[in-house]
Amino acid sequence: MSLKAPGHAVSVRAVAVATRQSTVRIHDPRTGALQRTIPADPARPAPVTGVWIAGDTLVVARGEPDGTEQTLYAHDLATGAPLWRRAVITALGQPRLADTGSYHGPRIMVTERGIVVFEQADEPLDIHALDARTGTTTARVTYPRSCRLTGAATARSVRLLSYCQGNELRLASVDPRTLRQEWTRLLPSSSSPKDAGPPIGLTANAEGHMRARAGEDDFFLGPDGRLLSTGSQAVKVTAPDRWNPLLYAGSSTVAKDHGRALQDSTWPLPAYLISIDPGTGRLGGLPIDLPAHLVSLAGGSRDMAFVFSDIPGDARLTAYKLIYGTARTKTAWPDACALLTGRDLAAFAAGYRPAPATDGAAKCDWIPPTDDGAVVSLSVEWVSSSDASAGKLYTAEATAVKETGDIDPTTEAPGFRSYTVAETNGFYGATIINVGPVVVRLTSSSRQAVRLLSPLLRDHLFTRYKPGVRAPAPARERGWSFPTDAAVRTAPVVTGGVVYATSGDGTVSALDAATGAVRWRYRTGGSVEDGHVVAHGIVYAAGSVGGLVALDAGTGRPRWSRKIIVSGHLVVAAGRLYLWTRHPAWSSKAELVALDATSGKRLWSFEPAGDVLTPEPVLAGDVVLAGSDHGVLYALDPATGTVKERHRLGAEHDRILLLRAGTTVYATGSNGDVNALDTVSGKVRWRSRITGPTSFRPVVADGTLYVGDDEGTTHALDATTGTPLWGFRAKGDQPMFQWSAAVADGLLYTVGRDRTLYALAPATGEIRWRLPLPGGRETGPVAADGTVYVSDREGTLYALDPATGTVRWRFWTGGTGQTDPVAADGLLYFGSSNGNIYARPTTGP
Repeated sequence: MSLKAPGHAVSVRAVAVATRQSTVRIHDPRTGALQRTIPADPARPAPVTGVWIAGDTLVVARGEPDGTEQTLYAHDLATGAPLWRRAVITALGQPRLADTGSYHGPRIMVTERGIVVFEQADEPLDIHALDARTGTTTARVTYPRSCRLTGAATARSVRLLSYCQGNELRLASVDPRTLRQEWTRLLPSSSSPKDAGPPIGLTANAEGHMRARAGEDDFFLGPDGRLLSTGSQAVKVTAPDRWNPLLYAGSSTVAKDHGRALQDSTWPLPAYLISIDPGTGRLGGLPIDLPAHLVSLAGGSRDMAFVFSDIPGDARLTAYKLIYGTARTKTAWPDACALLTGRDLAAFAAGYRPAPATDGAAKCDWIPPTDDGAVVSLSVEWVSSSDASAGKLYTAEATAVKETGDIDPTTEAPGFRSYTVAETNGFYGATIINVGPVVVRLTSSSRQAVRLLSPLLRDHLFTRYKPGVRAPAPARERGWSFPTDAAVRTAPVVTGGVVYATSGDGTVSALDAATGAVRWRYRTGGSVEDGHVVAHGIVYAAGSVGGLVALDAGTGRPRWSRKIIVSGHLVVAAGRLYLWTRHPAWSSKAELVALDATSGKRLWSFEPAGDVLTPEPVLAGDVVLAGSDHGVLYALDPATGTVKERHRLGAEHDRILLLRAGTTVYATGSNGDVNALDTVSGKVRWRSRITGPTSFRPVVADGTLYVGDDEGTTHALDATTGTPLWGFRAKGDQPMFQWSAAVADGLLYTVGRDRTLYALAPATGEIRWRLPLPGGRETGPVAADGTVYVSDREGTLYALDPATGTVRWRFWTGGTGQTDPVAADGLLYFGSSNGNIYARPTTGP
């Protein structure tokens, strides 16, 4: 919440817990028994935004979580009797990060000696102090210095950590009644405040022990501010020799990690209750049976600890009591390297060897025999004391990965979820598996390895933990899917019984169209962003790092390659390969190049004077037509690249897009101009205009030209004369709207900005039927073999009856459909952001 306040409070006398009904429950700290309930204020109903216990006083904040005004209520802790009520102003939203004059800590801090409220998050920082028993104002100050601050409360004081200009990291203790500094300590920071400085953090317990962080600096301090140790000195967590007041809950390596968010690679990390030894500065850790990334320390006393576990669907406060003597037997964690064998890895590739983790984690990396092979990592995420608790943790983690990653639904089964994650440094596949008390995760940059090995890993776990029980199988689907190693963003090409597809890692895959079996694969280097072309037994593809390659369609062997930066789609016509190139790749200027399609020999090039954002060239009779982004259409000699004619079709910054249909080329400009040109002569046949700007290629069918503008209006023009016939507008708020249309079975299918697919009468624009699309259109509409296909932005592909709009079947891809579907020989082929290439029967999954 914006207050950064807890929803529960702990002391040796009581445990207070806020509820969704705006009440506060008071529990006995020893037994958890409910003692009383503090009701909501019927005169001012509002959610609870914070709960604190200060000695014999309970303080509750109520208000809107994102509101500036909060109401503080104080009650006697022993009886629940109201003591006072007062409205306070707290900072709204998050403070600025552009400079250091801001406060980033809790907005309200409650101690036995007083309550401190930060009323302003950005400089000047206004601080207000209240008496905890009466609610009266005891002090007000303004913190004028250009510093970034954060704070934490102890039982009787407020600690402020400030990072100021001049490399000054300072810790101060402030009297919560007078707001005067009791002492200050300068910490030896190695970070610099340049460009807003490093992130800072402060943790304190009731006794005053602290952990302060600034960038890579980590300090542990005593109640008087004395430096006990740095993070590097205290990083090794051991079993404590004696009981010390707890400081926080985290992993045994959390000091070294500087409190950063845990990543998958750092599992398994059981939670430890971390304390600091005042004499040695060393950290002590008492393990508890919960994952570290799901828990926080709510509070503690001399012999008890109260831990909040934030497991979705099973959030709870748990009280732990310190015991002396022999510890309970720990749950056995399996050797990660023993859960797969070399024979298992051979199902993907021979020669893999295991490499156990050296940091104590239950993890094993399987190392490939060659440097260009994919590492396979297996980690034991958690071993619970019961199957039920492990199931809850698996459900929480599986739900989280579904919300943040793309799922592979073709492998989905109980206790088994495969998914993909796109990161700035790559794309990887993973499977999380739960069998009995164990949760494990398998990851690799090769999604094929993950798909092959995950079922073997699950079978081994069933043999170990549930002997005699068979693993549940995923639901059988008709058709097939193939896992590439990156998102599939270009439409597959299906010809001669083979599917040719490219993925974002730059791999060209040739797959058997009927079975999905690999015929061959080739890495271009970089990603393939603008599609690939198959013509005359050759596959042409261009990688983003500047490699254009022509591959034999049957074998995948290179016929020729060129070092050239390709920008935009490739076009093959009359034995020539046309492409746009840029120098450098981010330049707004572009050059149209013609290559011999058989040899790759450079034939000619043409560089227009203005900007070009790579509109596709069109071969029209005895000329090559090329649009531009400066309103000019060029007609070039296909043999030499010489400009035969040029037509001014728009203003200086208008983009010209082309579509050929028979003997006519239609050119649309971003200013709304529409032109028809003769394919033989390149002469303009007619000119027309639509009311809105357009950025999309038009569609022509049955004598009508359809043009979509950026506002979501579909315009119909007579294809012979350019006469406007009708316009249909679907208003809405679709972000990144892309107009698209298809014509089949006597209807026009198009999607508006209102996230709805429409079937329109071509003669009048009258609506025949409509289908809302959750999130809006992602791909399509495509009309093929008596069916209309379209996908929404939530990853569902729909197959629709073209006459009625009835959904014949739907298929969830697990990601978002990135390519228009292609129908061939009774199968529908399409790609997804999860890396899968799918083939599904046109009659349904």
